[in-house]
Amino acid sequence: MDILESYLGAVKRCLPRAQSDDIIKELSDDLRSQIEEQQSALGRPFSDQEMMAFFKQHGDPMTVARRYRQDHRSLSLGWELIGPELFPMYLIFLSFNLTLTIAAVVVVSLIIHVPITFNAFLVPVLAQIICLTAVFTILNLIRRKYPQPWYYPPAELAPMIPVSRGYSLAGLIMWATVAFWWIAVPHFPKLILGSGAAYLKLAPTWHRFYVPVLLLVLASISQRVVNLLQPTWTWAVPVMRMLVNAAAVPILCVLMFRSHTLVVLAEGIQSTPHYEQLVENFNGLIRWGILGPWLWMYAGVSAIVYAWYSVPHLRRLFRHTRTETSSAVS
Repeated sequence: MDILESYLGAVKRCLPRAQSDDIIKELSDDLRSQIEEQQSALGRPFSDQEMMAFFKQHGDPMTVARRYRQDHRSLSLGWELIGPELFPMYLIFLSFNLTLTIAAVVVVSLIIHVPITFNAFLVPVLAQIICLTAVFTILNLIRRKYPQPWYYPPAELAPMIPVSRGYSLAGLIMWATVAFWWIAVPHFPKLILGSGAAYLKLAPTWHRFYVPVLLLVLASISQRVVNLLQPTWTWAVPVMRMLVNAAAVPILCVLMFRSHTLVVLAEGIQSTPHYEQLVENFNGLIRWGILGPWLWMYAGVSAIVYAWYSVPHLRRLFRHTRTETSSAVS
């Protein structure tokens, strides 16, 4: 019943904490009763595919949780950005990310001996809010147009849900855009320096991490291509993303702690207090904003989440290997 427990756990995460235990006990008894009744009629246990069909008929965890919740809050700005099904999960992710972001800014500020000011939190916190809201807004739009697919399904059920080609294509377009932008930055510094490109240039330290970051972006693209061509290779999503995000963390940390100067004055520009301040501002913007703590913390959290999603695939692999070994021995 690992699959059932995973399903119930996913429902519980979307329920009000005060009533979650009672609701899950009631739901668990009801589902177990239905499963046992249908298995008895079949005369055998459910296969994984039959179990998945049962849960699809019952509903995805967010929809099931909404049946029990009295809280139907959503995020709207004239039109609905995040619907009531996704809003509880949005709050969970936002709270978790903001807590980690604030803690990281405090720790990093203490390590590098800089004052802890409001401005130090402003960019990372706003980046988390904007990025997470944008992601959940897109998910909400997809759910409205294509209500059948499950997004962020329970880990045990994820291997049985083919990856949507539309989902892979959207990711491919996004990461291809990032790749083209990153490739173009050394040739067109204005893409990252804006109007400051007239007075500034990228420092030699930029090249320390330029190629590693490009390789990570290309790896992200390759995963989308794989699942666009092979939607049933569900293992590719958690395994490849876990590896990419895990590799991104040390690269971004090295960037932050060792590459203090990413931008310098361009040739022919005389050093003055004004330009020195401009250099300092752009270095701070890149290190603490564009490629700052929010990004490597996002990569670290994503690596943990996708590692959790990889566990069921490993279990299935080990079961398959054991079955083949037993068959060969017998």
